[in-house]
Amino acid sequence: MYLIFFGFFAAEGIIYPFWPTWLDSLGFSASQIGLLIAAVYWPQVVTGVLITYVADWRVDQLRLAAALGFAAALCTLLFHFMPVQLWGFVCLSILFGGLWMVVLPLSESYLLKRDKQALQNYGWVRAVGSSAFILTSTLGGLLFAQQGQSWVPLVIAASMAFTGVACLWLKHRVPRTPPAPAGRTPKRPDWTALFAHKPLLIAIAAASCIQLSHTLYFSTASIGWGVKGYSASWIGAFWALAVLAEITYFAFSNKVLAHWPALPVVMVSSVCAAVRWAFFSDSDTLSLIVLGQCLHALSFAAYHSAIMRLIRDHAPQDIQVFTQGVYYSLAVALPMGLATPFAGYLYETLPQWSYRVMALFALAGTALAFIAHQRMRSSTDDTKNVYSRLL
Repeated sequence: MYLIFFGFFAAEGIIYPFWPTWLDSLGFSASQIGLLIAAVYWPQVVTGVLITYVADWRVDQLRLAAALGFAAALCTLLFHFMPVQLWGFVCLSILFGGLWMVVLPLSESYLLKRDKQALQNYGWVRAVGSSAFILTSTLGGLLFAQQGQSWVPLVIAASMAFTGVACLWLKHRVPRTPPAPAGRTPKRPDWTALFAHKPLLIAIAAASCIQLSHTLYFSTASIGWGVKGYSASWIGAFWALAVLAEITYFAFSNKVLAHWPALPVVMVSSVCAAVRWAFFSDSDTLSLIVLGQCLHALSFAAYHSAIMRLIRDHAPQDIQVFTQGVYYSLAVALPMGLATPFAGYLYETLPQWSYRVMALFALAGTALAFIAHQRMRSSTDDTKNVYSRLL
């Protein structure tokens, strides 16, 4: 699992800080870059749900993740060679997103199973992935400063291919499960069972609001820092600092969740996200950029690890992978796909107010997490009352 997450987040360590700057170097405007980034997330709203449902039912998820990783690497290479045209890039972005963005829920659901069996520590594996993000964002900044932005899609494709190889390698290492009896078809999972877990669905909606508040940061932060005079090396260092904070939190996330319920952690995370965007609304100074990047531990890592714990412990067992797909489709792909073009437009028209709007979305996540927490407490109290009456 360590190699899979290392490869995946090595690619992300180039995509997040340098994909917007590479598109900017090709002559795309901020609003066009927002559209291209959003197009990556559009297909995951559908493919993330459908592919993970099939993985729960009929297909081995590691082999499927490997195939998607190899296909995404090939797709990324096409960006390097095709003519620079907006709608051609939009179409290719849709294909790229439909492939690559499903690799993480397939891999992460497998990791959560191993975490629940005490075979691996979720926080430590994610911390290794975040370390890969730091490594590639830092080294990538140095490479692109020397060799130019044209290397961006090549480095991403290499990391994606590495992820596919790591998935196949792990598949050959783990003990094989006994084959199903001859003539017996796998039982189709009941995806509607997820609707019986309303607090979990509301918690995913809260995560969606927090993630939506990050869209402006992901799509325009690197461009904004470049306008303020920071080099590619500095931009890579800023992203590395954020992920270093993320690593620190992930390393201790299991201990945090052993002492604190998951939903209050989500509430704290959403408030910290709002504070972070308040800092970024006046981010002309280096100290505010550094402080805001350190808050990434609480604005992202805290809520993500808490939602993963909720899915691990409360999602129906036969649709664990599907639930993971729903989370990434509705709490990541949908807000990123819908809000990123709006974020780019907001950045161009109202740069001083754009991060304050994002802070409001983060606070909406606080309200939803509170509602989910109250519902979960209420259902727990009802269960205890029924149990006491039986005694």
